[in-house]
Amino acid sequence: MDSSIDKKLLGFRQIAQEKLKNIFTKITLRKDLIIEPKLIKSLENICTASWLKKNEIDKIYKFDPKNPPPKQKTLVYFVSGNLLTFKNVLDQINSYQTVGGSETDALPSSKDYHVIVFPTVLSSFDSLVEEEGLSKIVELHKFQWDFIVFDNGILSLEIPQLFTEVFVKHDTSLLGTIAHTFRLFNLVMKRPNFIFTFGENSEKIINMVQRIENYQLDRAKDESTDSPDFNVMLIIDRDKDYPSCLLTPVVYSGLLLEIHKYDSGSLTIDANSNKIESEKLKFLQDKRPSSSKTETTYLRMNGNHDVIFSENRYKHFSDVAAVLSTIAKNLGIEGNLYSRDMKFNEMKDYVKNKLPKVAAQKKELFKHLILCETIVNEIGINFEKQQIIEENILTNSNRKQIMSHIDDLVSTDAHKWALLRLMCLCHITIGLNNDEITRFMTNYLNSFGHQYLNIFTNLSAANLFPNTLNLSKNKILQQISLPKLKTQFQIDANKLKQLPTDVVENQPKDEQQSEKSQRSCPSYVFNGNYIPLISQLAAIFLRTSNLEELNQKLGHLDSLKLCGKLFENDAPKTIREIFTSGKFKSNINKHFPLSPRSMFIFVVGGLTYAEIAACSLIERMTSSKIVIASNQIISGGDLIESIGK
Repeated sequence: MDSSIDKKLLGFRQIAQEKLKNIFTKITLRKDLIIEPKLIKSLENICTASWLKKNEIDKIYKFDPKNPPPKQKTLVYFVSGNLLTFKNVLDQINSYQTVGGSETDALPSSKDYHVIVFPTVLSSFDSLVEEEGLSKIVELHKFQWDFIVFDNGILSLEIPQLFTEVFVKHDTSLLGTIAHTFRLFNLVMKRPNFIFTFGENSEKIINMVQRIENYQLDRAKDESTDSPDFNVMLIIDRDKDYPSCLLTPVVYSGLLLEIHKYDSGSLTIDANSNKIESEKLKFLQDKRPSSSKTETTYLRMNGNHDVIFSENRYKHFSDVAAVLSTIAKNLGIEGNLYSRDMKFNEMKDYVKNKLPKVAAQKKELFKHLILCETIVNEIGINFEKQQIIEENILTNSNRKQIMSHIDDLVSTDAHKWALLRLMCLCHITIGLNNDEITRFMTNYLNSFGHQYLNIFTNLSAANLFPNTLNLSKNKILQQISLPKLKTQFQIDANKLKQLPTDVVENQPKDEQQSEKSQRSCPSYVFNGNYIPLISQLAAIFLRTSNLEELNQKLGHLDSLKLCGKLFENDAPKTIREIFTSGKFKSNINKHFPLSPRSMFIFVVGGLTYAEIAACSLIERMTSSKIVIASNQIISGGDLIESIGK
């Protein structure tokens, strides 16, 4: 089952190639491609330069608004759906027209300039082309590569702007693009029996998919007797589980994204700088001599390309150091196998086969040792204290210590995004009173500058920070957390058993230690403090025996709605509504427990490696197949930075 699913998922790459090929085919003349730099890595996952050459692309340039390439053929621009970028493209086209005029007089049916916009062409783009007077020489094309496979069971749409557009600006235009992707998903993988939506935007996506299918009148073609590849699909909004983004992960892959830039499945390793150091105040940054000889390297975060990453990606970081030490010793032994007593044929075999392999493994190991060293230097110093503070935040204890720690960070170790990240976690879990909000905002703006004042408005729009304009005395009193008082976050999290620390507190000390040392709970990704919501929901879905049990565990969630192949054309409804009506009860119970146990998860707004690691553990524990996807793979710092830009 797993291999067939993986092969079908790789089919999305072929579909994307066909869509791109169709666009190139419409442009009959030889052409040059000008691509926006931030799209290059993603496009490399879809096609190679040789593939582009086969499709009549002569030269490939990076798009630079100030330095246009020479125009010798038809120009094809490939840019993201950003209005400012699109305006820069039109300005560049205008500059070509001013210098050399248009060649379309000889060929009235052809156009000199084609702009491929990812992921869709907005109506404002068409209007802008008209306003610039370029409609006769410029043709627009939309292109979406759908799901890109980064690793086994990990997919991404690579639409980084989605979180800001949907959750901060509340512009849902991009949801239509995702809906079309899910329409394609239903064609390739068959429509799942159970489709759960958790959140307003997730429900909108499924409603759009249903409207598209009903409009095209091809639902009957999809609802064949063939079993779907995934029994269950879960689409969830990012704001339903912000803590999984804001907490500090302890798994190796999660920590890699905390320190280095990640782009379309590839990690950029720069020995002279990292994300943590570069975002500190200048006088707090270590003044290290830059090494001009050190080249920027890349780590392909794919288990099929890197054996060490494959074996350690979801491990607790404390376990990774021991593994790397063992690998280093083994490579040392392997390298010492060469002997003067070898015969010529043995030496030939060693040099030809074993020596290159050992050299490649050493190079791979050295890369991971550099990464581990950076993690220890940048995170390890305050790691233990950070974990204690985060545990106190989740359990609503030692509030004075929490706020004192944040105040100390502002003055002694001010990091632009880490400070906001910790304060947002406080807001979501324990709430903030007026004095705490005012003091933090004042200290933060004094440290980094008042140009960042607008970020608090954006954080508030995404429900990551209080709306200071609407705080009344009553609301302030409600937000003050009394000692040992359960907050709404804790009440909701405890209903889903996401806080193992609350359970461990009531256990004997020897049992607590054994619980902490085990890696058999998804909470290990946050050092035993918190279980990501998607992994907890996945465990419930995969272990549920009938509708009654599902209603008992999840019926209290009014935002969690259910539809799917078993429910015909019905709109998503809450589990409680479905259980009360009893309309589909017998049909639902026939499919529980799930067989085969297969599940597809999509997070609207960004996905973390901590969540991926937690789901990987659930996958192994339940002997199931879980594929997880999002519009982008991120760290908590990336989430806050996207709002701050």
